[in-house]
Amino acid sequence: MAMSRLIALIVLSVACAPAEPKSAADCDGVMGESAKNECYAKVAPAEFKADPAAGVAMVEEKITDQAVRDFVYLQVTREVDLSTLKYCERIKDEVLEDRCRVLVSRPHLQRPGTPGQGLGPAGGSAPSGTTVPGSGPGGVVPPPPTGSP
Repeated sequence: MAMSRLIALIVLSVACAPAEPKSAADCDGVMGESAKNECYAKVAPAEFKADPAAGVAMVEEKITDQAVRDFVYLQVTREVDLSTLKYCERIKDEVLEDRCRVLVSRPHLQRPGTPGQGLGPAGGSAPSGTTVPGSGPGGVVPPPPTGSP
């Protein structure tokens, strides 16, 4: 009897646990301004990928903390669109704006697989003989050894 009650309690607690938010609508019912801002920050990249204009509207209308807004614009630049400064220009904090601009202006720091993808420390590989800052002598990636895949 006690075991079935324990199982029922576990099932109930799992069923009532808040689900990970997937859209801005999921954040509308969150209690507390700080928690709500954090929730919107979590869903922002997906909102921007689906509809950039709606993403900007959500950030400007729903996120009340300017520091969170600035962080979201930096995050969206990094994760969604590395090819433009349009989100960097919305950042009010001077240090974060500079960081954002550096990220966009240095393609070798960008993650592969995103618009404006680059090479270098963030990962990826370059064709042999390609000049990559921070690579081997002279910045040239050596050709792969013979017989390697």
